Parts: sequence; structure tokens; C-alpha cells
Amino acid sequence: MPQKKRKRLPWWGLAILDLLLTGLLLCIFALFHHVLPQMRLKAQGGIAPIASPAVTQKADEEYNEESRSIRERFAAKFSEEIIVSENGYKSPDISVAVTEHSFPDASPALTYYVADIYVAQVENFQTCFSEGSAAAPEKIAKENAAVLAMNGDYCLNQRSGLLVRNGLVYMTEQTSCDLCVLYRDGTMATYSPEEYKAEEILEKEPYQTWKFGPALLEKDGSPKTEFNTGSALLNAHPRSGIGYFEPGHYCFVVVDGRQGGYSDGLDMAAFAELFAKLGCVSAYNLDGGASSVMVLGGETVNAPCNGGRYVSDMLIIKELEALK
Repeated sequence: MPQKKRKRLPWWGLAILDLLLTGLLLCIFALFHHVLPQMRLKAQGGIAPIASPAVTQKADEEYNEESRSIRERFAAKFSEEIIVSENGYKSPDISVAVTEHSFPDASPALTYYVADIYVAQVENFQTCFSEGSAAAPEKIAKENAAVLAMNGDYCLNQRSGLLVRNGLVYMTEQTSCDLCVLYRDGTMATYSPEEYKAEEILEKEPYQTWKFGPALLEKDGSPKTEFNTGSALLNAHPRSGIGYFEPGHYCFVVVDGRQGGYSDGLDMAAFAELFAKLGCVSAYNLDGGASSVMVLGGETVNAPCNGGRYVSDMLIIKELEALK
């Protein structure tokens, strides 16, 4: 008997089937690359640590000695009494001075803010997470008793990489992004993906890592001209970044943008040049756009574009007594 020919689906049926399969694949991708990682990360105020670097007695002794030398080196920057001003803060452990630099008549217009920071102990420099998901920057700063705060790298929206916060290890994967590491001795360095291995970084006592990028300066402190990032991020945008001078001395920089007549933002090359002019020996680009925000004493310093947006994590400067 002749075999019956199978009926073929009409073209519109095949199109619908393709759409359904595509939708299924996208759902699976979102589940494994966004939903599940977010669920894993939404613990302990945002993410859940998987390990803490081992600290030997010798390492503790070296760290304590380094802390003493930092305090002595910058003694003139600190104050025996707490001094709070409109643009700064001083105490026995912290010195913060925020300056505004505005050029509305320039072409393009530009306004940015620089927070010059000295800390006696690396623990005065922390990162914090929003409760569960993203939240208003002022709320995060207040809940964590931050003297100064700046948005971070939106780590809750990232699914891989080496992630260490306040000495706790959350992720240990290698990525194609540049990495920024603040070590327990107060030094800070940036690495291209080819320059580091996660296990080697962990052996050197990292205190914080950031994995947004790119790195902005060469090893000699000169501004980079080529950047490890997508072309869209190279254009002028609102920006946030961290700069490093020496152990205990750092800066936060926030550039307003997308606001014609006030500030158009900076492209990546100009942002790198800014950190070089400030005298930094290392600098790193963080999340930008509407996320770019600086909060001093609970008040927003800059003018985020579109009124700003919720963020998931912030770099903060705070008193250790606030932890008690």
C-alpha cells in the first residue's frame, strides 16, 4: 500500500511555531541568566557571600601596621572632633571634601563633582547593598549611615565575575571585563582580563572588587586611549568613577550629563583625562547614566539626569562606630 504523505504546516503555522520556540528559548535564557542569579544574590541585603578570604596572623599584623602608617601620614587631614560642613566632613578617621566644577558656557557644557577622600582605615571605605532589590540612593546612604556615598557597579544586574565586598567573596568567575580591586592594605589596582586570575587575586587579600569598567588609566597614570568596553559607552554620558592616589587617599567623581545648557556629560577618553589631571595613579569607570549620583550627609550633591533612578549598591565612606 502506498504510504500516506504527511501534511506540511502552512507557512503561517511555521512562523507561529518559530515565534513560540524563540519565546521559550528567551524565557529559559532569562531564567538562568537573570532570575536565578537575582534570587541567589537577593540575600543578606542584596547578595549572599560564598566565602571569606583567609587572613593569617602575619597578614593581620602587616595590615595593622599599614593602618597606623596611613593615620600618621595623613594626620593633618583628620580632626580630633567631628566637623560637618556644607561641602565636607572631618573626624579622627575620615576626611571628605566635595568640590563642584561647573562650565555651563563651555561647548559641550560640563558640570562634575569631585570628592577628595582620606580614610585612616580601609574599613572606613565600604560598599553596601539595597534591601533585596534596587532602591533610592539617599535611602541606601541613610540606612548605612554613610558620610559620603556614590553609586557602584550595579552588581545585582551582573551574573558573573570576581565579586568581593567588604572582605566577603560572592562570585569567583572570570569575565571579559576589566576588574578593579581595593586590597586590605589600602592599595587599589585595575586589571584587564588577561592580567589576572581570580584565584591569584583572592590570595592577595582583596577587600573590594568592582566589575563594571573599563579601567581608565595606564600603569604609569596616563589616560588610556583605548578602552575595554562597548562602543556605545564611549560617547558622552553622565558618569561615575573612583580614583586612587595612594593607600588611604581616594576620590569619587560624578559627572552630570544629558542636560543641555547645564551639562552634556563626558566621553570615556575625556573621563580618563580628568582622573589623570587630578593626579590619580589608577581609576575605574562605574555604572553611569541616570545611576550617576553622589550623596553627602544624606543629601544628593549632583543633578542626576531624568531625576535619577534606583540603584542596587553604593560605595560609601562611613564611621566604624556606626556599625555598632
